Parts: sequence; structure tokens; C-alpha cells
Amino acid sequence: MNNLIIHTIFIVIFAVLYSILEIEIEGKSGWAENLPTQYSGIGRLKYYHVIMNIIIILVITYSTLLIKDTNLWIVLFYIIIYFLVEDFSWFVLNPYYTLDKYSRENIWWHSDQEWILKNPMHNWIGIVFLLLILIITQDIKLLNSLIVTIIMVLIVILISEEYHRWYIKRH
Repeated sequence: MNNLIIHTIFIVIFAVLYSILEIEIEGKSGWAENLPTQYSGIGRLKYYHVIMNIIIILVITYSTLLIKDTNLWIVLFYIIIYFLVEDFSWFVLNPYYTLDKYSRENIWWHSDQEWILKNPMHNWIGIVFLLLILIITQDIKLLNSLIVTIIMVLIVILISEEYHRWYIKRH
């Protein structure tokens, strides 16, 4: 198994675990609505989000730069993968939202953006950037990483109902 596939598995697991941590912190109140944090002045981001995003970008950048023959495109690729997987996993795994409620009507903090094919615009922008990076780098290993990511997200979707049952039973 090549280093980028191993790194992909790390990034996806990291993103899913972080989404679970956020579910534990936020529960049914998304977007840090009931946390003791304030809006940062950067759009809808609260200080919680700014600090979280800086930590994530630092961890992903550092861990990706440890891979031999890496470059800025690969770092950016994994940062985008992380944020797409983490955000989506939060909704899929959160028993108060679930994939069935993944919609503009149920997610007030994403309701101000356009939704296309049941996905907010920021997901589509992330996907377009991933595809542009694949075109620019012409790196088949990154394409394989994207395929592994998609498979792992499908697994998260498949286990989500079991996670919901466990979560409700324990909380």
C-alpha cells in the first residue's frame, strides 16, 4: 500500500473521529449554537470554528509534509478531503440530523448558500478543487486516494444507523 493511501485512511478516520467529537460537544445544536463561544467576525464562523480550523490545517499540513515527494497541491488536496468528510460525517452520524435531514431546510447555518443535488455549494466547490488538483498534478495516486475516500464515506453512511442506535442508548 502506498504512502498516500495510508495517509488517506488516516485523514478520513481523523475527520470521522473529529465529527464524532463535535457531535459529543454540540449534540443536536449544530454550529456551536449552545457553546460559550462568540462569532469571530469572519462570516458565520465562531471562535470555536476558527481555532478548530487552524488546528486541523496545521495537523494535516504537517502530517502530509512528512510524506516523501509531497507538495503544496497534495497538502491542499488532503485539507479539502478532511473538511468535506468531517462536515458531511457530522450530519450523517448525528442522530438528530442524519442523511435524511441533510437539507437546506434542516441546516440553518448552510441555508444561505445554494444547494445542488441535495448538497450545499461549499461541497461542490471542494469537489471542483479536488478535481482541478487531480488535473493539475495528473497524479494517479491522488485519484486512488479520492476513490478510497469515497469508499470510506460510503462505509460511514452504512454504519450510521448503528451509530445512531448506540448514541441514543448511551445518551
